[in-house]
Amino acid sequence: MVLAAMAMVVAVSSCGGQKKMNAGKTEIIVPFNTPADMSDMDYFRATASGTSPDQEMARTIADLNARTQLGTQITSVVKAVTERYMNQVNVANKAEFAQKVEQNVRLVVNQELNGAVVRGTKLYQNEDGSYEYWVNIEMPRTKVMDGLEEAISRDEKLAVDFDQHLFMKTFNEEMALEMQKHAK
Repeated sequence: MVLAAMAMVVAVSSCGGQKKMNAGKTEIIVPFNTPADMSDMDYFRATASGTSPDQEMARTIADLNARTQLGTQITSVVKAVTERYMNQVNVANKAEFAQKVEQNVRLVVNQELNGAVVRGTKLYQNEDGSYEYWVNIEMPRTKVMDGLEEAISRDEKLAVDFDQHLFMKTFNEEMALEMQKHAK
């Protein structure tokens, strides 16, 4: 009976949070750190935290950090797609094309980040009374691509050199490469 009670205490105390490891090491359990919480072929996802003595400020910081991380991730992928795309097509002025696409990416990302959806949140109160807020957000990659295609089609110079099918194919290939990097 006593052994069963001790086993129960050990099992309950080992769930979540920090775990003591051998040789004085402590494992930190990070919320939203499963494969389902990471970007995949359909969604860009980001997780971030914010800490503050004020609960609402902790939430605001976490949200801002997650949106910044999401924007950086999207911009990075689209930049790689643009570079690969330009190597596959004959664009008259590659530097100007790349610059204009990057400008459009920034505009689209800034617009679309407002529509990022919160997938989950976690709130902790630290020993000192401050709050630690975690948030996981996502945005469908189709929303990013649709916005980018629309922005490119409105620019006459870009539209001339833009092959939508090839761009989408390149984008899908780059997303697959990104997923392979994160899977390792």
